[in-house]
Amino acid sequence: MLRIHPKLDYKAYCPLDGSELHNLKVLIPGMRCLADAYCPVCSKNYLVDLPVGQALWSPTILDKASAEIYDLLNIDWFSSLLKKSFLNPSNEEIKPIVHKYCEADRIVIVDCLDFLYGHSLLKLLNVQRYLDHHTDLGCCVLVPTQLVHLVPEGVAEIWEVPISIKDGWKWYTSLQIWIADQIAARKECYLSRAYSHPHQQYYDLKRFTKELPDISENITGKSPVVLFSYREDRLWGRNLKAQGRNIQKLYDKLSKVFPNLVFILVGFGDKEKTKIKLNDTSIIDLRTNKFSREDDRLWMAYMKAADCSVGVHGSNMLLPSGLSRAVVELVPRSRIGNTVQDFLFQIDDNDNRDALLFKRLIYGNESLQSVLPSSVVDLVTCLMSLSKANSVWFRASEGVDVSEIRTPLHQSSIYQSASLNLRNKLYDSNLKSKVVGIIYSSLALLD
Repeated sequence: MLRIHPKLDYKAYCPLDGSELHNLKVLIPGMRCLADAYCPVCSKNYLVDLPVGQALWSPTILDKASAEIYDLLNIDWFSSLLKKSFLNPSNEEIKPIVHKYCEADRIVIVDCLDFLYGHSLLKLLNVQRYLDHHTDLGCCVLVPTQLVHLVPEGVAEIWEVPISIKDGWKWYTSLQIWIADQIAARKECYLSRAYSHPHQQYYDLKRFTKELPDISENITGKSPVVLFSYREDRLWGRNLKAQGRNIQKLYDKLSKVFPNLVFILVGFGDKEKTKIKLNDTSIIDLRTNKFSREDDRLWMAYMKAADCSVGVHGSNMLLPSGLSRAVVELVPRSRIGNTVQDFLFQIDDNDNRDALLFKRLIYGNESLQSVLPSSVVDLVTCLMSLSKANSVWFRASEGVDVSEIRTPLHQSSIYQSASLNLRNKLYDSNLKSKVVGIIYSSLALLD
């Protein structure tokens, strides 16, 4: 963490002449944490990214007079947001709603504001580090309304910012003044580094997803529980209808393998446009067009109960990957470089083999139309059978007596059904599937 009051413990240098900058003052107008400074040699005034979040990797400096950007790594999506927000400050009056739990004159601020849901959530996971390892400081969490219910117990204050997450990039002058007043009123103030990808040894998802609704009545007697994390801005298929067909095929094929299946749909979208037709197994469709805290908590309850979660790469897979027992993620070509960034782990996930066994990726073309539903089914059935068996079998080397585990596992109805699917290759061995595969592959080359 970085001390910012009564003095900013940070050195910044002029991008033109390398001189140390003077009169460093902290500005927090939104997602950006900045030093306001000037160069004593060239007399230029700058805004300098403090080493927080993405700025730990790609810090940006902005010339206040010309709005020229100095971005050493050319990470345009990040540096351009600073220029855009600086040149277009918002006059909207933004005053955080303060949820105060204890007094603290020495604090650490965790700025969870961002313009993307996943970025905000990952920043929030840093809070536990201060609750567990810096108990002498009161933790103050600057967080959008959409994530307030995920803040763990033990913080000194929640500073709830009543803005949409997508607007977190903006420069709110009123918010900057409000935060400056909060800092000045304290004896000492630190700023969290808000790491973009914290290690699971520093967070326990159970503390962030507490007191979820009881859904046992809806899934008792049904197994397995397979959840699809739905989104409409990055599709499995060329368009919304194609995605709907893929999900329908996935559900139908899984139902043939698992006659006692319950299939859950969560996420944002119009479920009437892509309605999934019910067959002999159960569907619980929880998709909605608008965020609500109650819906989000209900989604997390089903994620936690899921034997496997499936979805297209992105922030929608963060909580499913961390809460579900297994995950299958579909990765479009443009996101290959971002793989695993949207995976969370349990605090006791300390076996690398289990991570490889239970978190699987399927790479496709940009539209993901090259990813067949049958391929997803094969991976899901593998996770339900052979992955579970291998996870147990690997532990024999650690002194675990597998003799009492192997028989019930192999005799379970889920294992038997899944193994039968894999042995018989129910979907890939027939000619029709092969032809479809060839067509999909050909289209992939054109994508």
